[in-house]
Amino acid sequence: MTAPGPPVLAATVTARQRLALGVASEIGYHTAGHRYVPGSALRGALAAVWITEHGPPGRGNPRTDEFRTLFDGTIRYGNLLPAGSHRTPLSVFQCKYSPEPTCAETVVDRAFETGDHCPGCGQRLEQSRGNLDPPGEPTRITRTSIDPATGRAKDGELYANDALPAGTTLTGLIHGHHPWLTQPHTLWLGGRRTVGGQADLTTTAHQPAAPTPPAPGKPLVIRLASPAVFVDLAGRPRLTPEPTLDLIPGATLLPETWTRAITWSGWHAASRLPKPAELCATAGSTYRITGTPDVLATLATRLLRDGIGLRRSEGFGDVTIATQPWRPTAAGMDDDTTTDPLSTLHKRLLDIGLDDAAWRWLIGALRALQVEHHRTGTVPANLLVDLLKQPTAADLSGRQRDHLRKTLDGLAPATLRDLTILVLTTPAADRQRAARQAAR
Repeated sequence: MTAPGPPVLAATVTARQRLALGVASEIGYHTAGHRYVPGSALRGALAAVWITEHGPPGRGNPRTDEFRTLFDGTIRYGNLLPAGSHRTPLSVFQCKYSPEPTCAETVVDRAFETGDHCPGCGQRLEQSRGNLDPPGEPTRITRTSIDPATGRAKDGELYANDALPAGTTLTGLIHGHHPWLTQPHTLWLGGRRTVGGQADLTTTAHQPAAPTPPAPGKPLVIRLASPAVFVDLAGRPRLTPEPTLDLIPGATLLPETWTRAITWSGWHAASRLPKPAELCATAGSTYRITGTPDVLATLATRLLRDGIGLRRSEGFGDVTIATQPWRPTAAGMDDDTTTDPLSTLHKRLLDIGLDDAAWRWLIGALRALQVEHHRTGTVPANLLVDLLKQPTAADLSGRQRDHLRKTLDGLAPATLRDLTILVLTTPAADRQRAARQAAR
């Protein structure tokens, strides 16, 4: 008898072609796209592969039970996120514009902390929207119809859609096990499959860490890693878990929650019909639950294993347990694949998306840092802050200032010299391409 496989599989998808993962119906000429692969899209793509290999499930197919186990049973298909991405929870409040150096470092996670105003500028902190960061920037593909009589574009027939570029690597979890899922597969994800959508899937065994129970007297903090579908006892949609349906006896949901509503629709490929639009709590929604230590430990284990809410097999209701306040990670600073530190620094500067005027300021700032080090043998900690206050840096955004500080602060003299040379010799086309990508 075969030993049972691992309960969780780590899935990796590498895009061979662009992935057009439309958010919703087209409005105007542009269809926006997801910056990740929803679990429902992964489940549908795998179901299509199974049908190609074994035929449609039904009375005449001896492997119909396998199909039901894979796609209509308890196996849950999680979202696949671009490598290195993370989501900012809705319980997090930050300074919106970051006009001062301390503003970018001000983060209050209301699930654990208190605070309403930024100590740097005094402005009221703004709630996050659960965004993915870094987002895995999509490219926009624009197309049109050609009038055969004139050879020109037809009026009113301009279309554009977002797509993740070829070569994008996305990772996630499949909660459940079946031998068929351990095999490598070639998938077709999203729309526009005549010119894109092809990707390779591999899976490996994954052992999830046991949930850490909260400290005695503290609530259990859960965050949604994917949208969740909640309903009350009458079947009406809601944005918070229904205690009777979604929790266990002895667990109480605290009234203060951090959530936001989104509408989710989709397409059922087997029936060729649209799925009903669902009102969901968006990913990043955060809830606090109280109870005895034993109740909270049991609930945490169940939520991590089974998820929460309805339509969990489609990737909805994936949950993570938070044990400490959320803190940001600088985009692109912890997931570089290059082994050359100098190239890494140069790429970070390009990814900031500076225009021509800001790039000229950067060159001057690097020279000023070099001159000061040559003159005194050190670089004062406040010199970069003073350079960022120059009139030529007035148009830099708070995000750009924050990334410049984190990239340039504390560089060794030799690294500063070599980086200055790289910045001086960067082709204008590379800078402009990076600026356009950052602006999307």
